[in-house]
Amino acid sequence: MAQEVETKVLNIDKTSLVDALTRLGATEVTEARLSVDWFRIRGIKEGEDPWFLRVRKRSDGPAEVTWKGKSDKLGASRQHKEINFEVMEPGKASLLFEALGLERYAHQDKDRTSWVYKDWRFDLDQYPGMPVYLEIEGRDEEHIQEAINLFDLSKYETSAEGERVLIQKKYGLNWYDMRFS
Repeated sequence: MAQEVETKVLNIDKTSLVDALTRLGATEVTEARLSVDWFRIRGIKEGEDPWFLRVRKRSDGPAEVTWKGKSDKLGASRQHKEINFEVMEPGKASLLFEALGLERYAHQDKDRTSWVYKDWRFDLDQYPGMPVYLEIEGRDEEHIQEAINLFDLSKYETSAEGERVLIQKKYGLNWYDMRFS
């Protein structure tokens, strides 16, 4: 089971970021539209979920199922356990989860461009109706802070919140149903 440590850098200047990633030799690994359906135990109240389950379809390739454990905040970052695997038929995976009694409670579309540089991953995410933000994944909080300094991102606001909390509280949008027109 993998541990994921990440932070979000908000309202990023996309052009400057792409220039910096290119200048340092980062490798673009994907550019895709993602379609995500979230599942949970039926009847669980928001914020009391012991885990999250998602089915994510990509416009550029394979779909995946991800189980995410509860997050722990680490300063400007957060950490959680995660299990990912590819699925050939994401629609059938969703039907299976519903047959097992899970409820599909949310859907989002987002555009994502991802890069890797050394042992960091950078995901530039754009949801409908909100500014673009950057998610940085690293080994630990210190490693993420190193990336923030290397790419001169300390002038931007960071968030250790999950997407749902960030989108609802910061941008006042309905995270449960975010779709491109």
